[in-house]
Amino acid sequence: RTIEPYLPEILERFDDIEPHLPWILDHIDTLAPYTGLLLKHIDELLLYAEVDEHESGGNEDDYAFAEQLLPYLELYVSQLDLVGPHLPLLRPHLPILLKHNRIKILSPHVGVLFSKGYKDLSASANMDILLFWFGWALRIPFVPRLFFSLPGSPGMVSFLANRLPKRLVRGRCADISCYCDGDYGGGWNTLSKEKKKSTK
Repeated sequence: RTIEPYLPEILERFDDIEPHLPWILDHIDTLAPYTGLLLKHIDELLLYAEVDEHESGGNEDDYAFAEQLLPYLELYVSQLDLVGPHLPLLRPHLPILLKHNRIKILSPHVGVLFSKGYKDLSASANMDILLFWFGWALRIPFVPRLFFSLPGSPGMVSFLANRLPKRLVRGRCADISCYCDGDYGGGWNTLSKEKKKSTK
């Protein structure tokens, strides 16, 4: 029932969905309740569907990252309209986010950050920098909760993401910035853009 209303959108994007159909069917009970939101942000989410050779470390499971992210699906899908623009920028940093259970530690605080009006994309674009300098603090009990409870935490996150030294982390690529104005090209998320046009 949760899938039927979205069959036209599924068929429209079937060429993109078909390669991942076996994995989707294996997890259909988990994914089905969120079909509408998942389709709306399908382009961002497809970036997480495969693991390249460098990231896999010899692991042949193409969906290793997707499997690890499944426990957090409900949390993030419920806020996907807010989180969506951050997903392409976070994708390169996913291996280090999954290290040491960092994503498990950070996930409960994501909603708090967005509820305080956080919309800046710079933290996602520079997640490798933030984790290099402050990843150790996530292992200290109560520190993450204390930090995200501060009224000024969104501003502090943005300030640190933009001002912390990058050369130790990125070397010669330290001066390269991610494109984060919220538009990833004319074909980005075609489905949602066409819907907006049709509602005008």
